[in-house]
Amino acid sequence: MQYLGIDISKEKFDVALIVDIKNPEKVKQKNFTNDQTGFDKLGKWLSSRASEPVHVAMEATGSYWEALAEYLYDAGILVSVINPSLIKREAQSWSIRNKTDELDAKTIARFCLSKQPRAWIAPDPDLRELRDMVRHLDNLQSERQRHINRLEARCCQTVIESLEQMISVLDKEISLLEDRINKHIDGNPRLKKNAQLLDSIPGIGEKSIAVLLGELMNLTSFAHSKAVAAYAGLSPKRIESGKMKGRSRLSKMGNSRLRRALYFPALTAVRYNPIVKALYERLLENGKTKMSAIGACMRKLLVLVYGVLKNGKSFDPAFEKI
Repeated sequence: MQYLGIDISKEKFDVALIVDIKNPEKVKQKNFTNDQTGFDKLGKWLSSRASEPVHVAMEATGSYWEALAEYLYDAGILVSVINPSLIKREAQSWSIRNKTDELDAKTIARFCLSKQPRAWIAPDPDLRELRDMVRHLDNLQSERQRHINRLEARCCQTVIESLEQMISVLDKEISLLEDRINKHIDGNPRLKKNAQLLDSIPGIGEKSIAVLLGELMNLTSFAHSKAVAAYAGLSPKRIESGKMKGRSRLSKMGNSRLRRALYFPALTAVRYNPIVKALYERLLENGKTKMSAIGACMRKLLVLVYGVLKNGKSFDPAFEKI
């Protein structure tokens, strides 16, 4: 087995291939564009340089890694997707002080060799399609809001008419896409069942359900609820150094779409979901700020989401710990 580390960003990715496990410092390195052309070039590069099966590891950096991971998985290559914090701690343990894309790729390759991380499983095509549609819907809604913001500014009549026409077009596209998303979920038995499970949780509504299903996708990628919270950037981050002790905050190193999708549901859940409401009131009594408490409620709501999907059972307010 040979080991390939990939450091990926929006525009490009750097790779480091360990060709001799007895000498992990000896690597072959290259960089490629983060698009289909770059993926194909990586495939050819590997076929000419890898003499054994390859285990690929990359960090879960935003959503930049997804297309490449799916490409490699579909090609039959073993892929592992790693929490960036694990790579950071590993680099610190090895006393690696410099930070470059090439060095990061090498560190990831060494991590893959030493830790043998679990294999990542790509979502089914139906889940990928739902994810893509939900994200496109989010982009359309953001674009619509930008036009509305411009409309509220002082504009001449010509600009106002143009903006109103663009908003009208976006309204039609948004409505059409929402209908397609609903039909896609209803037409897939597993998605439909999972949507019904999520609908049983007080605070989770129709729009949130589509985002949660699209962003969580394959639950087998998460070993436990803490892993899901970390993926969403909802794990608490403590700030302590010497005598300085700060407040715990959300790490926010994760899927920002999931966090956005959980914010308004959490506001509803603190009123109508008995488990989340009890948590919110307890945190306020203990002196937490409202925003800090809402963040904790977002995390609790995500744990409940993970629980009902993992167990295949509807929400039960009597079941406190999932």
